[in-house]
Amino acid sequence: MAEDTILQDWVAGTTNYRIRASIVTGVSVVYTIFVIVTLAMFMIVARNKRSGLEKRSVKLVFIQALGCYLAGVDGLVTAALNNWACFVRLWLFNVGFMLSLSAMFARAFHLMVVYKVHELTSKLSARDPMQIINEMDAGVTQSAHMLPKIVVHSSLIGHLGVESMEKQNGGSLRSKFSRTKLTSTEEQIRDMQQLKKYRRLLPYATDRMLITFILISLALTMVLSLVINITNKQFAVRPVQSVCNFFWGFLPVTAIIIVYFFIVFPLILWRVWGNRDAYGIRHDLIICDTVGIAVLIVTLVWVNVLHETQQIWPGLSYIWIYAFLLHISSVFVPLLNAIKHNKSALEGNDQLRRPSIGDVSMAPRVVLPLSNRRANFNRMLDDPIEYSKFRTFAVSCFSSELTAFIEEYQVLKTETIAVLRPNSMRGRPSASTMCTIANPEPTKLAAVVSPHANSNSKTDSNAYAPTSVTTSILDTLTTNNPNTKPTHTVSFPSQLFDKLKAIYWDYIDPNSYTSVNASPMVVRRIAEQMNTKDYNVTLFDELKDEVLFMLYSDVYTRYIRK
Repeated sequence: MAEDTILQDWVAGTTNYRIRASIVTGVSVVYTIFVIVTLAMFMIVARNKRSGLEKRSVKLVFIQALGCYLAGVDGLVTAALNNWACFVRLWLFNVGFMLSLSAMFARAFHLMVVYKVHELTSKLSARDPMQIINEMDAGVTQSAHMLPKIVVHSSLIGHLGVESMEKQNGGSLRSKFSRTKLTSTEEQIRDMQQLKKYRRLLPYATDRMLITFILISLALTMVLSLVINITNKQFAVRPVQSVCNFFWGFLPVTAIIIVYFFIVFPLILWRVWGNRDAYGIRHDLIICDTVGIAVLIVTLVWVNVLHETQQIWPGLSYIWIYAFLLHISSVFVPLLNAIKHNKSALEGNDQLRRPSIGDVSMAPRVVLPLSNRRANFNRMLDDPIEYSKFRTFAVSCFSSELTAFIEEYQVLKTETIAVLRPNSMRGRPSASTMCTIANPEPTKLAAVVSPHANSNSKTDSNAYAPTSVTTSILDTLTTNNPNTKPTHTVSFPSQLFDKLKAIYWDYIDPNSYTSVNASPMVVRRIAEQMNTKDYNVTLFDELKDEVLFMLYSDVYTRYIRK
C-alpha cells in the first residue's frame, strides 16, 4: 500500500497507538474466551439428540467456527499492531478464510441434498387410497419395493365403512378418489427421477466426504501460501518482514473469496431458497453470505483507498466483525435455541414414559394420565388436516422417515387385521383405519368426510373397529377378536413377510438412508427376530413407541412453537 501521508500520532510508541493496542488486546482475550466456551457448550449440547444441533452438521460447524476464529484473530492482531510478521498474517488470512468458506459451502450442499431427499420422499409416499382397497379385494399385498409407498393414517378418511361412504356419495366414492389423486403420473415420475438424482448425491453429502473436501481445499491453500512465501520476499519466513503490501500478497485467496461470495454461495442459496428447515440453517447461511459480501467490500475499499484512515484503524480489523457475526449466527444463537428447546421438551415429557427395556409384549401396561401436550399430540395424529401440516413440518425437521415409519406401521396393521380376522368377521376394511391422503385439501376432503358422519349414519357391520397409530397391532387384534384373545405369540401372516423385510431394510437397517434413529438395543432385538424369522405381531411395537416418542419430544415440540 502506497501511503501519501504518515500520521505521526498513530505510529508505534505513541499514546494513540498504545490505547488502541490495549483496547484491541482486551477484546481479543474476551473474544477468545467467548469462542472457546460457546463452541465447547455447542459440542456438549449437541450430544443430546433432542437438541437438534446434530442436524446442523456439528463437525462442519466446528470447522467453520475454527476458520472464523483464525481469520478474526488475524484482523484483531492487525488492528492492535501496525507492523507484525507478514507471513503469519498471510497464513492466518488464507487458512482461516478457506476453512470457513469451504465449511459454509459444505453445509449448504448438505442442506440442499438432505432436505430435497426428505421432501421428495414425503411427497412420493402417497398413493391413490382406492388402490389399497382394490388390492385388499384381490388379496394382493403391497410390493416391498413399490414406489410411491402407501400413506396410511387413522381417521383421515372418516369413521365410516367403505360401503357406507359409497352409499352416502351416490356410489361414486371410487371416482371421487380417482379425481383427488395428489399428483399425476407424470409428476410422480418426475419426482422419482429427482429423488433418484438426490439420493445419488447422498454419499457425497456425508460428514466424511464433506470434511475430505475441506481438507483438500485446506491442502491446496497451504501449498498456495508456501508458494507466496517463496516467491514474494515481503511474505518470506526469513528474513521476517513486518511491512507488506495487502493487495499482491493476499490477491489469490481474495479472488477465491470473491468467487465464493458472489458466485458460488448465491447459486447454492438460490437452490435452497425454498427449503424452510426448522433449524434456521438456511437463514444462517444467508446471513453468512450477506455479512461476508459487506465486510469484503468495506475491507477492500478501506485498505486500498482510505490510506490515512487505514493508519488510524486497519481495514483488516473488519475481518473480525465478519468472524464474530458468523460465530453468533452459526454457534451462539443455535446453542441458545437448543437449550430452550431442551427445556421445553423436558417440561412436556414429565408424564411421558419411554418404552421399557424388556419385552414390551410381556410387560404390564401402565396407564398414566396424559399431560395436555401429550393429549394434544395424540389428537393431532387422528386429525387429518392437522396431521397433514405436522407431516409437512416433519420434512423441515429432516424427520420424514419418522412419519413414514408410523404410516407404514398403520399399513401393516391394516393388512394384518384383514388377513388374521376370522372368516365370519371378514369384510371390507374400514377406510378410517387404512387410507389417508397426504396433504389433503379441505374442499376435496369435505366431499368424502362428514365431521358428523358417525352420529348420522350406520357403520358397515363388516368393517373392523379403527384404531389410532398409538394402538399396537396386538391390541387392535384383541379389539376386533374379543372372543379369541390373541397373545404376543401370534405371528404375521406369511403374505406379509416381504413387507416386514422391506420395513426392516428401509427404516431399521443402520445402513439405510431412511433409517430411524432408534436405540441400538431395539435395533439389535428386531434384527435378531428377523434373523430367526420370529415374525410375531409385536415385532415393531417397541420401535413404534420410540418413534412416537421422538416425534412428540422433538418434532411436535418445535411444531407447536411455530
